Amino acid sequence: MHKTYGPVRVLDLPELDLYAGQVVGVVGENGAGKSTLMGTLAGSVHRDGGEIEIDGAPLVPGSTHAAQDLGVALVSQEFPLVGQLSVAENLLLGRRPKESKRKVLTDRRAQRAEAVAILARIGVTEREIPVGRTVRTLPVPARQLIEIAKAFGRKPRLLILDEPTSSLGPVEAARVLRLARQLADEGGTVLFIGHRLDEVRQVSDRIIVLRNGRLVADLDRAEASEDRLIREMVGGEIAHSEPKVADREKPVLLTIKGLTADGLGPVDLEVRAGEIMGIAGLMGSGRSRLIHTVAGAQPATGGTMQLEGAAYAPHGVGDGAQAGIALIPEDRKEQSLVLFAPIKDNVTVGILRKISSRGVLGPRRRRQEGQRIAESVNVRMQSVEQPIGSLSGGNQQRAIFGRAFASNPKLLLLDEPTRGVDVGAKAEIYELIDRAAAQGMAVLAASSELEELLWICNRIAVMNHGRVVEVLERAEATKERIMTAAAGTAVSTLNGPLTNGAVA
Repeated sequence: MHKTYGPVRVLDLPELDLYAGQVVGVVGENGAGKSTLMGTLAGSVHRDGGEIEIDGAPLVPGSTHAAQDLGVALVSQEFPLVGQLSVAENLLLGRRPKESKRKVLTDRRAQRAEAVAILARIGVTEREIPVGRTVRTLPVPARQLIEIAKAFGRKPRLLILDEPTSSLGPVEAARVLRLARQLADEGGTVLFIGHRLDEVRQVSDRIIVLRNGRLVADLDRAEASEDRLIREMVGGEIAHSEPKVADREKPVLLTIKGLTADGLGPVDLEVRAGEIMGIAGLMGSGRSRLIHTVAGAQPATGGTMQLEGAAYAPHGVGDGAQAGIALIPEDRKEQSLVLFAPIKDNVTVGILRKISSRGVLGPRRRRQEGQRIAESVNVRMQSVEQPIGSLSGGNQQRAIFGRAFASNPKLLLLDEPTRGVDVGAKAEIYELIDRAAAQGMAVLAASSELEELLWICNRIAVMNHGRVVEVLERAEATKERIMTAAAGTAVSTLNGPLTNGAVA
C-alpha cells in the first residue's frame, strides 16, 4: 500500500497484517505517515496503490461508507462533531434510534435513551456528559469522550484510535485504555495511535513504528522499551535538558486570592517570576477554567488577582494581552490558528502595532518579522508564505510559542502545551518553556499528562472540583500523591500493564 502527495511518497507499506484480538500500537514522529495510514484504512484518504482486505473482503479505495460497512470505525483527533447539535444528536447522527416507532419524525425520547446507553458502554454517566447539552458548550475532554462513544456504539471490527487520550486526565485515559483492551478481548482489532509511549506500551500487544512513511519496526510488548521506541522513531537518541529550579528569592508575579468563576473556586495561588507552576487534576477539575479566567477568556465572579502587585481584573483576552499575559490554549486549530492563512500572518498577529510604522505595515516587514519569529522557535517550513495548516502539529505548536514570545509577556499561560505532538517535538517544546522561565516569565501550565508536569515544573498545584487542594514542591510530587489529591482518594500505581481488560 502506498500514497504519494506530489513528489513525496508519504506512505510505503509493502505488507502489514492486523490480527483479531490484538491491540496494535502505532508510533512515530509527526509526518511519519500515521495519519495517512489511519485515513487510508478509514476510507478518507484515497490510496495510490496496493490492496486492503478486511476479513477477506476488499476495501474500496477512498470510501468511508465502504470502510464503515466492513466494520471500520475511526476516532479522530479533530472531533468531527456538529457543534450546534446536542450530544444525543451527534451520537446517533446518520441513524435512527433502535427503539423508535416513528418512521419520519425523530423520536426524542428513544434518541435520548439510546444516547445514554451508548455513553454508558464506555462508562460515562449522563451527569458527566448530559446528552441534551449542545456539543459546542462542552470542554475538549468531553468532546473526545463523545467521539469515542460514537465509535464504540457501532461495535466495530477494526477500531482506529488516533490520540484518544490526548486531552484526558489519567483516570479518563485509563478508562479508554480499558475499553480498547475490552474490544480486543471480544475479538475485535484496535489500532492505537499515540504519542504517550507509556500508554501505548501499556495497552498494546505489539507496536509498529513508522518513520518517513515506512515501517521500520514491528515489536512485541517485551521488545518495545521506551528507549527502543524513541530510537526507532527518530533514528537516534533524544537529549532532554533538565529544567532549572526556580529562584525563591524572585518576586511574586501573579497573586490569586479567593478567585471564583463559573465552575471555579475559590482559588488561592501565587506564581513567582521565573517559575513553572503546573496545574494537575482530573477532567472537570477546573484546570482549563483557571487558565482561561486568568487570561480573561472567562469572566471572574469574585476574588482578586494581582500582576506584579497591581490590581488585575480583565474583561477579555485583550485586557490580558495588554497586561502582559500570553495564552496558548488547548485546541490550537480552533482557538489559536487561522489554518488557511500564511505562517507570517499567524505569528505576527499579536505585534502588528509594534512592527508597523504610523499604522502602516508593509508586506516586506511582515515577512521579515514572520521569518525571524518562526526561526527563533525552530519552525520547520519551506516558506513563511505557506499556510500554517500545512505544517505538522509540532511545528504549528512551536509557531504559537513564537507568537507568544514575540509580545514579550510577563506571564505565559499554557493549556495542554504538547497535545497531539510527537516525542521529538515535545522535547523541543519543553526547552521553549524552560527558555521562558529562564528569561524571567512566570509560567502557569495545565496538563493532563502527569509525566509532563513532573518533568517541567518547579511546583504543581492539584485541583479538585474547581479548587486547588494541594500545592506540591517538585521534590515531593509523585504520580500517586498527585492522583490521591486530584481524586480525593488513594489510588494504586498507574504504571502496570493492562491485561484481560483490567487496569493495574
